[in-house]
Amino acid sequence: MADIQLRIELMDTDPLVWRRVVVPETINLHRLHELIQDVMGWEEQHLYEFECDGRYYAEPDDFSERPITMSRNAKLKTLVNRAKGNDFHYLYDFGDDWKHRIVIEATEVEAVSPCPRWLDGAMACPPEDIGGVQGYAALKAASAGEQDPHGHELLQMLGEDFSPEALDEEAIEEHLIPFQAGFNRMA
Repeated sequence: MADIQLRIELMDTDPLVWRRVVVPETINLHRLHELIQDVMGWEEQHLYEFECDGRYYAEPDDFSERPITMSRNAKLKTLVNRAKGNDFHYLYDFGDDWKHRIVIEATEVEAVSPCPRWLDGAMACPPEDIGGVQGYAALKAASAGEQDPHGHELLQMLGEDFSPEALDEEAIEEHLIPFQAGFNRMA
């Protein structure tokens, strides 16, 4: 069994919020969604979908107006083989509309343990339910001391300081420990 190296980019963020991970090629898309939640810092409170070459993968819901393949039944390796241009997309929270581009950086990576594993990344992920990219821009402006009323409201709602540059690597690695146990490999 081989692994696949992915770069997950939160589109329309400046500077770019991104994460690099290595995952088993046999991971299903629902588990990949859970991994993205862990490494980005999301809390898995909203619907999601993957899109690759005009096909959509998600969990069934009453609101979908297009054909959806169940994400639990689709393997990452299948998407990798379908992806044109070495990327596909992941949408999280249909209200805030967090669009991610997932770049397939390497396939046939030698399988090692632990897996999945986080390699690197940049920038803190925006908090949930802040109004998407516009809310994130307002939050960053207020965090930088600018007079942005919406951003200051968001800071108050969070009840804490927010530093867009603060990537908490230890928290990401801690979140992955139980996840890795599900893909336990012999060392």
